[in-house]
Amino acid sequence: MSGALPAVEQRVADALRRAGLGGRVVRIAVDSNGFLTVGALVLTYPAAGPQARAGLESLVGSALRAVFEAVPSLDELDVTVLRSGPRAGGKAGQEPVFTAAVSQREYRSATSAAAEEWVRSLPRTWVAQSVSPFTPPPLRTDPGSSPPPLRSLAERARELPDRVRGFVSGRVVGGVLYRGSPRRRAVALTFDDGPEPLYTPLLLDILDRLGVRATFFLVGRRAEQYPYLARAVVSAGHEVGNHGYRHVSLPGLSEVGLDDELRRAQRAIEQSAGQRPAYLRPPGGRYDRRVVKAASQLDLVTVLWTDGPGDYTGLDPERLKVQLLSRVYSGGILLLHQGTPNTLKVLPEVVSVLRRLGYQVTTVSGLLGR
Repeated sequence: MSGALPAVEQRVADALRRAGLGGRVVRIAVDSNGFLTVGALVLTYPAAGPQARAGLESLVGSALRAVFEAVPSLDELDVTVLRSGPRAGGKAGQEPVFTAAVSQREYRSATSAAAEEWVRSLPRTWVAQSVSPFTPPPLRTDPGSSPPPLRSLAERARELPDRVRGFVSGRVVGGVLYRGSPRRRAVALTFDDGPEPLYTPLLLDILDRLGVRATFFLVGRRAEQYPYLARAVVSAGHEVGNHGYRHVSLPGLSEVGLDDELRRAQRAIEQSAGQRPAYLRPPGGRYDRRVVKAASQLDLVTVLWTDGPGDYTGLDPERLKVQLLSRVYSGGILLLHQGTPNTLKVLPEVVSVLRRLGYQVTTVSGLLGR
């Protein structure tokens, strides 16, 4: 159990145990943003081949019924099923083979049909291609070349004039956006990683209540596995960006591997979210001239940030809020993450303070006046 509501998580665990599913549970997490309560459940199943789909759906249906009947206060339950097997032993970290997000209302309106039948009719589900006849092509590699080294001091020195021009002008310089216009009192709110079960729905709800639109840099593989969450980001009026397909260090890839990483992420995000990314956020902020060039060939602007308080490190809310607000200035680009609970806690006050100071909180496109 790993959320912020242990009492509710225990009720979920007890319900699953009574339903005979306790041995399949990897993780239970429940959290709330003060308005919406969402749970995330990770299960295992020995899925193999197309015939496994009915068993997966039956498992998910049984879990949903057990949890929603035991915890009627839960607004939504996000379920992820991992393939268990001799090697993995059902450990978390495996690739999902099935995901679903179900609201309490959707569950209550479900028919009394067999579990696999009503799960199949749910609007927000995903089944891995490994349990269907089609197998996607693997990521391309280039065994004949060695990964280039990370940026040298000489390369950083060559970039310095562009960085200075970018900060002074607030425009895209050399394919990179370092900062928005210093003459406009606006900041871009950006969220990396994800989409994330549990926290992406809570984050979208908070942003909607605040009337704020942001830029979500999505990981391509995650967008494939949780397409309904990627679509929810766009449906809520936000924009999506490219954060790589596997969230790996881009400068360490070969030419072929880099091109495939970005293209595959573009395709996955556009197909899942229904919006083609216009911006790239290199994972970890690691990039070099090859990365910028590859992004430009896909019409992607490489977007960095001016303020990254490190919310993923587990900072307590007060310290996170202070670090975030102490470095804000016109044209700033704020970097936060989707899967961090304390980010949810500080957002309302941070947005309120920024507005009192006269800042417009917007997307990267909004920052650029697009």
